[in-house]
Amino acid sequence: MFTFLMQHQFWAAVILCWIFSAAVSAMPEAKPNDPAGYLWLFRFLHSIAGNLTTVFGNKLPGFKTWTLVLILPPLLSATACAANQYTVHPGAVNQADSVTYDTLLVAETAIDNARADYQAGILPDSTKAAFNTLVRSYTVARAAWLTYRSAVATNLPSTDSFNQLNQNLLDLSNALRGFEGVQ
Repeated sequence: MFTFLMQHQFWAAVILCWIFSAAVSAMPEAKPNDPAGYLWLFRFLHSIAGNLTTVFGNKLPGFKTWTLVLILPPLLSATACAANQYTVHPGAVNQADSVTYDTLLVAETAIDNARADYQAGILPDSTKAAFNTLVRSYTVARAAWLTYRSAVATNLPSTDSFNQLNQNLLDLSNALRGFEGVQ
C-alpha cells in the first residue's frame, strides 16, 4: 500500500484534500454565541479548505471560476505516474536483481567501449589505471550479484550478500565516475 501511495503521490494528495474539504464542510455552522475556540477553529479550517475564488475573492482581477476549470485538466494530466514505475526484467528474482543487472550492463558497455578505444589508440595510457580499477570493480560486483541471486533463488538468508552487493555496486559506481573523470 505504501509503494502504491508513493507511486501516486499527487492523486493521494488530491483525495486527502477532498476528504479534508468534505469534513470541514460537514462542520455545524458557527453561531455568534458559540465558544470562542469553536469560532476560531471553524473560521481557520474554512479558510484553509476554501477554494481559490473564496480565498482570493476580488484580489485577482479577471480570475473567474471557469479559468480554474480550464487550468485544472492540464495540471492533472501532467502527473506522470508511469514514470515512477520500474519494469522488472523477465527472469529476475526481484527488483534489486533487475536493477543490478541494468547497472552491470551499463558498466560492461562502458568497459567494452573503453577497450575498443584503447585498441583504436583513442584513449591515452594515463587512463589505464582507472580502467583497470573499473574492470576489477565490475568483476567483483558481478560475482557479488551472482552470489546474491543464488542466495535469493535458494531461499537462503540474503541480507549479508545484499549488503555486500550494495557496497560492490557503490565501488563500481565510483570506479566508473573515476574513469570518466580521467578521460
